[in-house]
Amino acid sequence: MGTKGRGSVVVDRNNLNLPEYCESTYDVHFDELKAANYYWGLFPKDLVSVCVVTTAGADGVIKLANIHCARLRDNSGILLFANMSHYVVDGIGFCAFISRWAEHCRQACCDGVKPVVEHRVFHFDRNIVHKALSLDRRPTSAAASDLFFVPRFAASALAWISPALRGRIMSVVASMGKPEAHMFHISKERLEALRCSLSDYVPSDIRLSDNDLIASLASMTIVNGIKSAAISSCNGGILSRLMSVCSSIFGDLFAKTENEHLTFVIADIRHRLGICDSGYTGNCVIPQLVVNSLQRMESPITPESHAHVASRVRAAVQDLDGPYISQFVDTLNRFPSSFAQPLVYTINHPEKVFITNQSRFPLYDLNFGFGTPVWVSPIPHSAINFVKVMPVHPSQTGYNIHMTTTTCAMSNILCNPSWLDLATLIF
Repeated sequence: MGTKGRGSVVVDRNNLNLPEYCESTYDVHFDELKAANYYWGLFPKDLVSVCVVTTAGADGVIKLANIHCARLRDNSGILLFANMSHYVVDGIGFCAFISRWAEHCRQACCDGVKPVVEHRVFHFDRNIVHKALSLDRRPTSAAASDLFFVPRFAASALAWISPALRGRIMSVVASMGKPEAHMFHISKERLEALRCSLSDYVPSDIRLSDNDLIASLASMTIVNGIKSAAISSCNGGILSRLMSVCSSIFGDLFAKTENEHLTFVIADIRHRLGICDSGYTGNCVIPQLVVNSLQRMESPITPESHAHVASRVRAAVQDLDGPYISQFVDTLNRFPSSFAQPLVYTINHPEKVFITNQSRFPLYDLNFGFGTPVWVSPIPHSAINFVKVMPVHPSQTGYNIHMTTTTCAMSNILCNPSWLDLATLIF
């Protein structure tokens, strides 16, 4: 960690940071997990060897990769947990690593003529991004400028400490929130029906994508759940009380806007910069902010209100062009501690929502030599109010939705008809 929060990743060939790899056996048969729809409660408690936030291992070092392979009873199957530090790669980089690992394993397992492992080149040079930036610049949105680029002491302090210490602090904070997560399935048929139901409230020249529909409805559903929990005075855990205290004491410091709600849509910028074929595996995502009034997000979900929020998501995503991205990256380089700003923001904005779409990740194509996966899932729960749009097994269509929020909010989500009309609970 350098000055003013600027981090760097150094590969020391004389002191390699080798992955954490462990194996274990588990006294449950694959058929039992399948019958329970692969419910996390039946998985080994120690299968997930890292926390939601990147933390150091037993040797005091943050590992670049954490792997745990658990063999099921009677050799009926394998549970494979794989994690890579987000300091180093994003989802595309993670998929590149695990796909390459699978290719080599498949070759090693093959009898007779070995399949050829195609030569590929992967890059971690940030100059690939910088060289692809547009010559033109366009100002970032007011919301992005205020959130990321207005210096705040709390964010700077969090950025300047070591990643290991920051991980310990954020892990303690995350453990206070009483997180609860569920997996849902959304079919293509239901999405099309939903799109048709909103058509009267969407301009004819705008076509809402699947991600627009899911991101908007999931955000409104979570905010509705939080509001209902507050009305019912549900105990949201220590973190909820801490947020409430910080909101009262430090409202001006954290620039809380009472009537504004932000949804963070995590967007990959490779195709927008024309570097999809570059082999770049480093972090190449930026959070695009979708601004809505908090009153609208908390109101009952109707076709009209949903169409409005979905259209705002569409407009925000379309706004991510070359000049905008170039200005964002330039400013990010001038304020290296800005990555910590959203962490501080969450303290005073418990209703914020993060959306990431991983549905195109080729996770069901992985083959280590013994067939492809039957089930792919994130860890049991993510950060509070985090929604992941996941791929589904090739035998299915649609999307799996992994949603984490507080226990209090989730109890309301599980009986929200607007959400359950679209999403089917898996577990």
